[in-house]
Amino acid sequence: MAETKKDYLTLSTYNAILHRQLQRDMNQLLIKDKLPVNITEMYLMVLILESQPISQRRASTTLAVDEGLMTRMVKHLTALGLIHKQAAERDKRVKELTLTADGKELLDYGLSQFNEWWESFEADLGDIDINHLGRELYDISKVVLSDRHQTPLRNDRVDAE
Repeated sequence: MAETKKDYLTLSTYNAILHRQLQRDMNQLLIKDKLPVNITEMYLMVLILESQPISQRRASTTLAVDEGLMTRMVKHLTALGLIHKQAAERDKRVKELTLTADGKELLDYGLSQFNEWWESFEADLGDIDINHLGRELYDISKVVLSDRHQTPLRNDRVDAE
């Protein structure tokens, strides 16, 4: 039996479309609610929450944003009191990021909006197992990050729902 050709283009295209739709809608919700962050900054805050402390450089690599943008995001989130940046104990050149209590509070609210976005069309998803799909995409992300960037994801947390 011939092996079915893997359709990487379709996976990549629809993953990008879904991401861009989510990003656009979430940014609009964040503006409407007068939250002082954008979705990329929220992604950074989630990464910090799940990996803290995390070095600024590792966060930049993991989120695939250039170091200039990462520096601007860190300055903005630090000025708002949402994250804390300090030199690592072992190497003072390494800057580690942690989430503040105010950051956790804002993130909780932002993530509730994120969940509402998904739940708004959940009934239309039929038999798609979001948790299974999420675990598979996480596994792909781990491989891409470790193979391409030598950056293992430290978050092995997967909801068992």
